[in-house]
Amino acid sequence: MFFWKKSDTEKKAEEGSKEAILELIKSGKTSKAESILENFKDNEELRKILFDLYLKNNEYYKAYTLIEKYKDVGTAPERALVYEESGYITKAIEEYLKIGDFNSLYKIGLLYKHIGDYQKALEFINRAYQIVPYDKKKEVEELLFDLKKILGIVDIPKESLFEKISKTLKKTKDTILLNTIFINRKIDEELFEELEEKLIRADINVKLVLNIVENLKKEAIKRNLQTAEQLKPLLKEELLSIIKNCGSKDLFFELLNEKEKPFVILFLGVNGSGKTTTIGKLASIYKAQNKKVLLGAADTFRAAAIEQLEIWAQRAQVDIVKKQEGADPASVAFEATKKGLEEGYDVVIIDTAGRLHTKEPLINELRKIKKSIQKAYEKAPQKALLVIDSTIGQNSISQAKIFKEAVDINGLVITKLDGTSKGGSVISICKDLALPIYMTADGERMEDLDPFDPETFVDALLS
Repeated sequence: MFFWKKSDTEKKAEEGSKEAILELIKSGKTSKAESILENFKDNEELRKILFDLYLKNNEYYKAYTLIEKYKDVGTAPERALVYEESGYITKAIEEYLKIGDFNSLYKIGLLYKHIGDYQKALEFINRAYQIVPYDKKKEVEELLFDLKKILGIVDIPKESLFEKISKTLKKTKDTILLNTIFINRKIDEELFEELEEKLIRADINVKLVLNIVENLKKEAIKRNLQTAEQLKPLLKEELLSIIKNCGSKDLFFELLNEKEKPFVILFLGVNGSGKTTTIGKLASIYKAQNKKVLLGAADTFRAAAIEQLEIWAQRAQVDIVKKQEGADPASVAFEATKKGLEEGYDVVIIDTAGRLHTKEPLINELRKIKKSIQKAYEKAPQKALLVIDSTIGQNSISQAKIFKEAVDINGLVITKLDGTSKGGSVISICKDLALPIYMTADGERMEDLDPFDPETFVDALLS
């Protein structure tokens, strides 16, 4: 058995020697230094060194607990960063306000935009614009315009569903340039190889792509097709055959016109998928139908999630049941459902957490939430919708399977198609999950929520 002898530096560090601790850090033994420093948090000098180490190692929650207990560590920009990364948006804004330069005002505007308070976002981006550096001017002007669009301050022409979906899929179409291969080309092996490559680049599953291309080859021979243009309608047929059962406009409208009261919708999804924003948009549509709507903030693990849902409730002018951060999510879901039943609400929409790095606890927690809803109202939840972030493409399929272990999912909501070149992943998602897509949610205006229509989607992808 070997015993490692501690160096004199380590011994002195463990006695609280600042110089020895700094020497450990300098020699790369930061973990050792950190564990020693955690025994000397009451020492002001050593506490500040510990705080710097937390920042260097991106250990923001540890840094947050240090700030909350001692109040004297970190500069305003450092505290703002720690609060922001730990999910305490209001506290982050307070720190950024103490700075008051362009970057901090701009950051405040972005934070308000992130949590859905677009009026406040506009106010601070306007303030930032007054002192904007020249190289940032165009970026800020574009953000100002986007915020004004969201708030309805500038007029946006009404678009058809096809126009909206086509614009939403722009990044995907610009990346793969699928339409170009059908122009002035004959049908040959090179054409099929290029088509195969483009479909894979759109993030359609490789095995699925190979099957699609093989079917096209057989049909081209069978119908004696000669030009690539003749192949395009066949590709549409192939894609539609895969996703035709994945949704229809009727699903979305049935969701909006459900008569049972209270109609309880449980929203699931990974943190950051656009779940809370989608809930806010859906709530505003129900409110516009003169329905009495209640939101339940059962994502109690993040202060920012509760805060964001509260802002959406204010924007949509609907009620909300919430508790403090760290409260039992199932109790929030129970109280929201019970209140919906007893006080005659038409619709109750419940937000949940989605921390996939803790698979088993997540599954158990979601099952508990569902049971608590049923305890309050045995017929609920009538719908469980999973929100999928399209920017992660086919990776969302494995995520969805984890949620399916916890709760019987009725359908999907696809978000952020306007921000990805992986729009083709929708086809793989349809094939693998065999769940209907109720709607797509892109953009940040209240009305940026649309029914999913398979034929319109394929037409837009191929346009």
